[in-house]
Amino acid sequence: MAAAKRSESTRGGTFDASVGGRAARREKAAVIRNVEVARIRPEDGLGRKRDRDGHRDLRNSIQQFGVLTPVTVRLAPDGSGDYLLIKGQGRTLACQMLGIKKIPAIVVDDDFADNEKVQQFLVENVARLRMRPIDRALLIARARREGEETVDIACRFGVAPATVRRLEAQLDGASRHEVAVLKEGKINLALHAVVARGVDVEDRGDVLAIVSQHKLRTKEVAALFVAVGWRDIVALGPRYRAQRLVLLGWICATLDGLNKGSIDERLQQVAELLPLEFEGNSLRAEAAR
Repeated sequence: MAAAKRSESTRGGTFDASVGGRAARREKAAVIRNVEVARIRPEDGLGRKRDRDGHRDLRNSIQQFGVLTPVTVRLAPDGSGDYLLIKGQGRTLACQMLGIKKIPAIVVDDDFADNEKVQQFLVENVARLRMRPIDRALLIARARREGEETVDIACRFGVAPATVRRLEAQLDGASRHEVAVLKEGKINLALHAVVARGVDVEDRGDVLAIVSQHKLRTKEVAALFVAVGWRDIVALGPRYRAQRLVLLGWICATLDGLNKGSIDERLQQVAELLPLEFEGNSLRAEAAR
């Protein structure tokens, strides 16, 4: 019984603990009330997969003792009267499964910052997340940008400090466009690292969007940048930005359509197929602008 009681406190996070206490002090307009479980839905981006065994223990604890730690919600802005769940997905799901109609909830106002939501989510859930590597990498990079120590991040995410430093450098300066492309899931971290090394920040989002449309291996993309002299093309200046992106798109599409073979063979075929001008004179038209 005592073990079960400790289970919820450990898994759900204790409201009076140091992190929870800091969060509570920041929630100036927060109130605690009993909220109908049926009116609670996940905050966008904060859903996660459950550890079945861990959730069974949590459910048993709640069945015996009730919900000991309030969840955190905010009123949905769509006027539906629903609440968006910021913290406490496991407890809410357990109540749904057990048929519990209401759950104690800290209700915060609309000024509750996005950063605060992410930090609460990380503190409560990161040790047991089953997330995509790219999502984990983005969270690690964000934690470093916000000043958290490398060693602390490494311990929390279960990675080496060197990995934290590498991901911080790899994602440094990533634009919203770049992050959006990464979150689509068509670009893995290894391929992104190749693009990050070979492409300037201002072009990176567009280059990733182009590469993500085709089934190219990481080594092929790395060899492609070397073969076309991407750095030399970029050195021509921003006037030719549109043209180099058109060229890259054509090369990627052509590579994607070729039969299997060695990287050198495939790039040789691309070179042989390269037209002197593109359909509609697109490169010349762009250059004349």
